[in-house]
Amino acid sequence: MIEELRGFLDALASAQPDEDTIARVEVELGALTDLLAPLEVPERERVYGRRQELDGRGQATVPPFVVTAADDNEVRGTVRFGAYFLGGNMAAHGGAIPLFFDEILGRLAQAAGRTACRTAYLKTDFRSITPIGPTLTVRAWFEREEGRKRFLRATLHHGEVLCAEADALFVELRPGQP
Repeated sequence: MIEELRGFLDALASAQPDEDTIARVEVELGALTDLLAPLEVPERERVYGRRQELDGRGQATVPPFVVTAADDNEVRGTVRFGAYFLGGNMAAHGGAIPLFFDEILGRLAQAAGRTACRTAYLKTDFRSITPIGPTLTVRAWFEREEGRKRFLRATLHHGEVLCAEADALFVELRPGQP
């Protein structure tokens, strides 16, 4: 279902539909909304964004990350920004890249049995264009931990070209903190 949704979003972003197609899509999306609306459940029971066995945890709003190697302190993998993430001139939207880094670094910050945490800051440096379409490589790693603070970094490459890098701080939640 999520793969189809991702495909739909890429097709939507790439299309120039006529009025009849727009009207048909509107009706069909409305029918799908009506189908799912009565199935709403509390946050912890939802499947969207919580399917660990799926690339990107089954979340369509973040480009799917495919893990190729991982341990408690580092993860490597690949990502492809589809047409849905286009900012212009075949480059990924500048806001999609920090969103992606936040997803990957947040997952690593909570890996290996670490308690839940929240992003305190995420600094992204754009080093070159992040292209739409090709498979890119990602490396994220745990730098250090100081009390409740977890410092992490990540890089995004297109071949040998560094597209972007991130520096982040995640803070462990206190008991009972949402």
